[in-house]
Formats: sequence, structure tokens, C-alpha cells
Amino acid sequence: MDMWRKIKIANWALAVVAVALSVVACYLPNAIYWAMWAWTFALWMFVDIVAIPIINTNRQKHNLLANSLFFITISLAVVANIWLGNHYPATDGFSRDILVYAISYTVVAFVMAGWLKLREKQKRNKINKKLK
Repeated sequence: MDMWRKIKIANWALAVVAVALSVVACYLPNAIYWAMWAWTFALWMFVDIVAIPIINTNRQKHNLLANSLFFITISLAVVANIWLGNHYPATDGFSRDILVYAISYTVVAFVMAGWLKLREKQKRNKINKKLK
């Protein structure tokens, strides 16, 4: 079994643990912090498996876009964290901060990877039309 397959299996296992901990947190409120950390690691692994290879492949062509990923993610995370702090002050803490950052990083990375994939597909279609 190759390394990527093992990492994908570990990601699925971590996602199952995160779901289980989320259910347990309904009955044991102290488990919410464990669930938040499990979701954070599962999201980071998922982004590293799916979106980051696409972004890194196109880094040379779209250097400014790839480098702005960090700035956009931090900005989105700060805004979302302030909103959550105002509406859900009971969850305030480092675990929530990291989870919000992981979620915003996931969203921004997938939007960027999707856009890059669409550009790549459009270029391939233009080349195929010229060849016909």
C-alpha cells in the first residue's frame, strides 16, 4: 500500500473520530475541545491531500494568488472569530480559534484550487479546439 493511500485512510479515520467526538460532546460538554481539535487535524489533512497539490502545481504561473492564500485566510478567520465571539462567547478559547482558522483555510484553498482547475480545463479545451 502506497503512502498516499495510508494518509487517506488515516484522514477518514480521523474524520470518523471527529464525528464521534462531536456526538459525545452533546452528552459530555467537556469533549467539545477534543472534537474541535479532531476536526482541525482532519481538515488540515484533507486540504493537504486534495487542494494543496493543485495549488503547488500552479504556483509558478499564479505566484501572487498562491501567496495571497495566507492573507485571505487570516482575514477571513479573524472576521469569523470575532463574529463567533460575539454570538457564542461560551466557546471562546484557543481550540475554537484554531478550528476557525482551519475552516477558513479549507474554504479559501478549495476555492483557489477549483478556480485553478477550471483555468487549466479551459486552456486544455482551447488547445483541443485549435488542434481540430
